[in-house]
Amino acid sequence: MFLIASVFLFIGVNAQDKKGLDFTDGWAVTKKGDTLRGKVCYENTKTGERFEKIKFIDSKDASQQKKSYGPEKLTSFGTKGLVFDFIVLDADIPPMVMERVVTGDLNLYRCWFKTQLSTPQKMDYVVGMFLKKKESVEMYEVLDKKFQKEMAAYFKGDEDIVKLIKEKNYTVKDIDKIVMAYNEKE
Repeated sequence: MFLIASVFLFIGVNAQDKKGLDFTDGWAVTKKGDTLRGKVCYENTKTGERFEKIKFIDSKDASQQKKSYGPEKLTSFGTKGLVFDFIVLDADIPPMVMERVVTGDLNLYRCWFKTQLSTPQKMDYVVGMFLKKKESVEMYEVLDKKFQKEMAAYFKGDEDIVKLIKEKNYTVKDIDKIVMAYNEKE
């Protein structure tokens, strides 16, 4: 019996791969604070589409049924060593899936904005980077334009970080190093 079930599960996983749905071990945290464990799929590996809701197979569900969960039920999820949060950038748009790149008193997030070049066969995205202090609800978008000046204003009052940015001639590509240096100081 186990062998037959394993064969059907293997066939199902291979069929999912052909559709670009690659489920990997992961977890999801509900709005109630419960942690679900199972298989997570947050992007289509064939088209590059990043889903607004994750596809999830609960490890406790014997039927292995795929369910969709979004920000109405979840606060965060993780898979493949990556952590994602549902973040509200604007009250007029639904929460977005953002990857938490650095965690600490200052969090660094990466998100993807779909461009007009996207088609159903191939998605095209522009990557955005955002900072969020632990005690704040506001997100600060990190822009390439006038990077050092903008970061000096953001970190005003923290001269060690401002000095580090200038001395090392950091650019937007180094934002993770800046955030880690900030968090190590605290």
